[in-house]
Amino acid sequence: MMHKRTDSVLFNIWKEGPISRGNLSNLINLNLPTISYLVNELLRSGEIIEVGFALSTGGRKAQLLDVNPNFGRVVALEFSSKGIMSATADLKGRIYNEKFDAFSLRDGKNRAIEQIYQAIGHQISYIRRDDKQEAKKIGVGISGLVDEDRGISVGFPRFDEWVEVPLKQLLEKKFGISTIMENHICATTLAENIFGKYKDFSNILYFHLGPGLGLGIIINGNVYKGSKFNVGEFGHTTVVENGPICYCGNYGCLETLASDYAVIGQAEAALREGVNSRISDFMGKDKNLTAQAIFYAAADGDRLAHQIVERAGQYLGTGIANLINILAPEVLIFGGTMAEAGDGLLIQPICRTLKSKALQRLGKDIQIKMSSFGKQEGIIGVATLALYHYYINRQSKEVR
Repeated sequence: MMHKRTDSVLFNIWKEGPISRGNLSNLINLNLPTISYLVNELLRSGEIIEVGFALSTGGRKAQLLDVNPNFGRVVALEFSSKGIMSATADLKGRIYNEKFDAFSLRDGKNRAIEQIYQAIGHQISYIRRDDKQEAKKIGVGISGLVDEDRGISVGFPRFDEWVEVPLKQLLEKKFGISTIMENHICATTLAENIFGKYKDFSNILYFHLGPGLGLGIIINGNVYKGSKFNVGEFGHTTVVENGPICYCGNYGCLETLASDYAVIGQAEAALREGVNSRISDFMGKDKNLTAQAIFYAAADGDRLAHQIVERAGQYLGTGIANLINILAPEVLIFGGTMAEAGDGLLIQPICRTLKSKALQRLGKDIQIKMSSFGKQEGIIGVATLALYHYYINRQSKEVR
């Protein structure tokens, strides 16, 4: 019983620290002598440290407690259509040694697994060689449906060969370190809920806008996951009956109309038809058409690009308005490459559409915000996922 109380104290110090013994006592409803005893156990083990004093309220300043960031490290890896991003994090979630590895779906499943092995192996070597630490947990955030209970990546968008891959078991067998895997957008939503700028709100919708369109849901202060796999397949809600066919097999999915891939396809089709546009002026040296080029051109006044962005925002706004009418959130948070592009240009038509399609009583006073973590949101999300599960269940540090 005592170790469970110790684990609870440690988890709450990680989540809320720096925190005083008194506030910790109130938070987890244990009397101060018990808290002091458990805190002393954790101080002796080196898992927590004292980090200064709270502001004085007139009496003696309270000593603040926090987790020891150098008690170990975690490995974080995000595998999405952009490629493979990996890093290490200390036990406060600070990110080190970020490394990006490009990956093509054409290389196949076995090559993808091998690259994931290499990325994680690189981070473990960095932890041991440069930090003189040990990895406590591996966290993996991945695109597509994930069966977290079985540790299986059910599928990966546009990657037909990637079906029912037991990635958690493969990694634990390879490295002997407890591994947690989840959809990368759910991981980012968890980070917003625990460490984000808007964590004090109880009902939040997080939208990831990029090659895929994903949704994270926070209800009454908790990340909502549903009863099967992960939730939040926002891109596969139908917005146009008999619209373009989607890789999922349905017609008229939002992802076919307003994703990164969709706006690129629309621009390519228009340019082939000879529509006048300066989008090509904003392409990189390789002259490949990207969503970023379209957004830059739109921000510069290009008519075709502006129409494409405006239409995507209207489709997205329609889908989001439906969710507002169902869930009545307090805050909408936007992240992903499309949300960031052109200084948030896409958010403007989304907001205009919300004003006309969300019920006024439900849409009124909703705050519209950008991701707390910017371009690092994915890797911070996966690091938070690893840390959350490390602190929730410290007894599963090593796979035997």
